[in-house]
Amino acid sequence: MRGLPGSGKSTLARKLLSTGPSGLILSTDDYFAHKEGYHYEAALLGAAHEWNHNRAQDAMHDGRSPIIIDNTNAQAWEMKPYVKMALERGYKVDFCEPDTSWKFDPYELEKRNMHGVLKKKIAQMKDRFSFPISVDIVMSSQEPPHSNQRRQPEQPHRKRTRDFH
Repeated sequence: MRGLPGSGKSTLARKLLSTGPSGLILSTDDYFAHKEGYHYEAALLGAAHEWNHNRAQDAMHDGRSPIIIDNTNAQAWEMKPYVKMALERGYKVDFCEPDTSWKFDPYELEKRNMHGVLKKKIAQMKDRFSFPISVDIVMSSQEPPHSNQRRQPEQPHRKRTRDFH
């Protein structure tokens, strides 16, 4: 799954989930979901992605299908860990995007997204959204050097082990 915040990814993911009896939706956003609500912390984004990668690996090991990765996935390199795991486990990889009329409208996306992402940030994300996308493009992509700076070791007290669906 890929798309800007508020574009309809999670709604589409729930519809696609009905295609398999053992499917699940995995979102990096789940890391920031707490009993008291959603609380995003940019400093923990690297740990959140690592946590979601581990959940995907466990789900693939268990043979779950479909496994829907409900992330923004704006750039090819962001999808590479998931695609690599899927190919190694013999999964078919499909790239799905919502086909909503507002999927690239920062003004409308700001109103519709559930996490308070502002129009300015959405516009920046839109500017770096990769087209076209394919397994070959993803697998030949490289993570930019600056992206490693955002990854910090996971805080022991923040380690998440529960799945939130």
